[in-house]
Amino acid sequence: MTTMNRRGARPRALAFALLGVLLLASQLASRRAEAVVLSEDELKGRSVALTFVLRSFSFIFAGRALQPPQNLVDANPSGAGIFDLRHNLTWRQGALKVVAAGQLTTSVFFSGPQGGLGLGRGAAPVRWLPLTIETDNSGAYRLRYQADRLYIAYTLGPVTVTLGRQPITFGRGQLWKPSDIISTFALTEVDTEFKPGSDAARIDWNIASRTSLTLIAAPAELAADHDAEVSLYASSFMARFKQGFDGGEIGVSGGLLRGDTVLVLDGIIDLGKLDLYGELVANIFSSKSLSPNADDPAQAALGDVALRAVLGARIKPIPKLTLTPEVFYNGLGSFERSDYLAIARSQRFSIGEIYNVGRVYAGLVALWEVHPLLTLSAVGMANVHDPSGLLSLGAVYSVSNNVTAIAGAYIPMGRLLDTRDAASPLPRSEFGLYPYFFFFELKAAI
Repeated sequence: MTTMNRRGARPRALAFALLGVLLLASQLASRRAEAVVLSEDELKGRSVALTFVLRSFSFIFAGRALQPPQNLVDANPSGAGIFDLRHNLTWRQGALKVVAAGQLTTSVFFSGPQGGLGLGRGAAPVRWLPLTIETDNSGAYRLRYQADRLYIAYTLGPVTVTLGRQPITFGRGQLWKPSDIISTFALTEVDTEFKPGSDAARIDWNIASRTSLTLIAAPAELAADHDAEVSLYASSFMARFKQGFDGGEIGVSGGLLRGDTVLVLDGIIDLGKLDLYGELVANIFSSKSLSPNADDPAQAALGDVALRAVLGARIKPIPKLTLTPEVFYNGLGSFERSDYLAIARSQRFSIGEIYNVGRVYAGLVALWEVHPLLTLSAVGMANVHDPSGLLSLGAVYSVSNNVTAIAGAYIPMGRLLDTRDAASPLPRSEFGLYPYFFFFELKAAI
C-alpha cells in the first residue's frame, strides 16, 4: 500500500468516506428490498430475477504494531475505504438454473498493514477461470470487477449437477472450520453472508431423506495471473458422505487437496438447548505438498501427517442469547514463536488455507439479540501457548428492511515483536502482531 505524505489526510479522508456512507443510508432507508423479477411463467416453471446490493466498508487500523520499530514505515493510523456494487442474476427453466453474480469494487487505501492477516476481507479462493478485470493494484486507488459466481445447475430426480464458479462450504465450527478446505473465510472477515465461489464441477446426490453424497472437482492455479492454466497440485478433488440420524449427523470426506491427501470426519449431536459438534482433518503430505513454513520447504515431508481438530458447543441459556465455546488444534501451526513469521509467509497462509500460526487455541462467541433489529456480538479467541488473544465487539443493526449497518472492533492482546535484532525480529506472541482494527459496513439492497 502507498503511504501518503500528509498523515493528517488519512483520518480526514476516512471521515468523509464515513459521512458519504451515512448519507447513502438516509437515501435508501425508505426503499423496499426485493429482487426485480424480469419475467416469470409459473406454468412453465420459468423465471428471471435480478438483485443489486451496494456495500461500503470503512476500515481503520491503529496501534504500536504499525509504527517503527515494529513496522518498517509509520502507518499508525491507517485505513481503507471499499465500495462495491454486487449483482445477482438468476434464470430458472424447470430443472435448469443459471446464476451470474459479480461485484464492481473501488478501493482507496490510506497506508495500512500488510494484507496477509486477512483483516476485514480474506484472500479469494484458489481459482482457474480468468474472470477478474482490475486496474494497476500497486497504488492507493484500485478498481476491480470480479465474477464471484457463474454457474449452471441441472437437477434430475435426487441428483443435481453444477458446473462453474460456485460457493463450496464444509465445516460445522463457528470460529474455526478446518474442514472448510477448498475455500474459507478469514478469521476477521467482516461480512460472511456471501461466500465467493470456487471453479468446480459438482454432483450432489440425495440418496435418502438423511443420506447424501457430494463429489467435487475444483481445478485451479496458485498464481493469480488470470492465464487459465491449471495446476494439478493447486486443484482439489473431494468426496463427502453425510448420514443423519435422530438427534444428529455425521460426515466423512476424503480426497486430494493441493498436493495433500485429506481425510475428514465431522459430526454434530443435538441435545436440545446444547449442540455438540466437532471436526477432525488429517493432511497427509506428498512430495508436491505446499509447505506450511516458508523458511523450511522440507517441513512438508512425504508421508508426514498434520492433524487439525475443532470441538465446540452451541448453548442457549436464554432464548435471545447464544454462546459458542470452541477449542482448536492446528497441526499446520507451530509451538515455536520463531516459526510464526515464516508460517505467515507460506503459500498455505497466502491463499487462505490457514489463518493461524500457533498450535492450540480456545475461543468463545456470544450473540445477543437485544431487539429484532439489533444484534450484539462478543468474540474472544486465544493462543493458549503464547499466550495472546484477540477480542472482537460488534453490532448489527437493521436500519430498514433493505439497509443493514455493521460496526465493531478487534482488540489484540499480546506482546509485540522483539526488535533488538533489527535484521531478524522475533515474534513474542501471535496476536501481538495484529493492529487495533475498527470497521464499519453499510449494506443496502437497491
